[in-house]
Amino acid sequence: MGSRKILGESSAVNELLKLIGKVAGAKTNVLVIGESGTGKELVARMIHESGPLKEKPFIPVNCGAIPETLIESEMFGHRRGSFTGAVNEKTGLFEAAHGGTLFLDEVGELPLSMQVKLLRAIQERSFRKVGGTEDIRVDVRIIAATNRDLEAAVAKGTFREDLYYRLNVILIKTPPLRERQGDIRLLAEQFLKRCAPRFKHCPTHFTPEAIAALEAHEWPGNIRELENVVERAVTLATTETITLDQLPQGIQAAGARAGGAPVTPSRRSTDVPGQSAGAGATLVLPPADFSKGALPLDQILADVEKMYLLAALEHSGGVKKKAADLLGITFRSIRYRLSKLGMEKEEDEK
Repeated sequence: MGSRKILGESSAVNELLKLIGKVAGAKTNVLVIGESGTGKELVARMIHESGPLKEKPFIPVNCGAIPETLIESEMFGHRRGSFTGAVNEKTGLFEAAHGGTLFLDEVGELPLSMQVKLLRAIQERSFRKVGGTEDIRVDVRIIAATNRDLEAAVAKGTFREDLYYRLNVILIKTPPLRERQGDIRLLAEQFLKRCAPRFKHCPTHFTPEAIAALEAHEWPGNIRELENVVERAVTLATTETITLDQLPQGIQAAGARAGGAPVTPSRRSTDVPGQSAGAGATLVLPPADFSKGALPLDQILADVEKMYLLAALEHSGGVKKKAADLLGITFRSIRYRLSKLGMEKEEDEK
């Protein structure tokens, strides 16, 4: 894991690497913000491994994955017999990270009760185990990360302002993939190389049309989505080359729009909103008529996207995972698109 580096030649990545280099030499607390899938943990590891703490522990913890009833014990440890089930003494993550770095991923998910205890541990550089009576002193650098808007959470009262400023000594923002012009080809080729040891047959390159489509896609799931798309294409490939038709339909459509070619869905298609055409038919939109003024392109594209999403959800009985498969996109992507269009419901995800 220590050999993993941020790949890219874009100006956004170059600025990110410069900032990592500046902060790595100090033990200042860092807050890393960015969309899901943009490599926040990789940034934290690079900071740790590029500085004086590189030989010391790097302890990652996903704050959103630990049940609220267990999080204090996980962070600070507990004494034997301190609660039901505490049959042995436990070393907490703070103690395990002594001398090194504690990476608090998804720190915005911490409950308020734990935020108070975390603030004290950071300020005092000490804590007490659950059931303990003595303070344990630690020397730990904190790197926190979140995809939430913590300033908005502070305003709502769901995140402590004093903890926010204690964590946010240095702020680093990981750029989304759509802002990293020129990096998509480099990343896709690197993911292709990583797939090779795990597959009996692995392609070695992409066609120009496939690369163009990848570069035209918006990547709501960012780097993680790109990695999944490459692995999917490797699974489907039968030759040394990954072609356009081995990419998800949504990415094929993005490439077609960028190149001015017709979009040819593999399943449902339509020539005007609300009317269906035969399977495999070309999507034909009404001609652009500017005689009455400007046309709202964003709204037109949103209407088409909404129509396809609704059709896929109807066909799949409302099951988002199945609808995503019908549209050739990921589950994360369909959630992002539904949310963007105001169609995401507050219910258990299917």
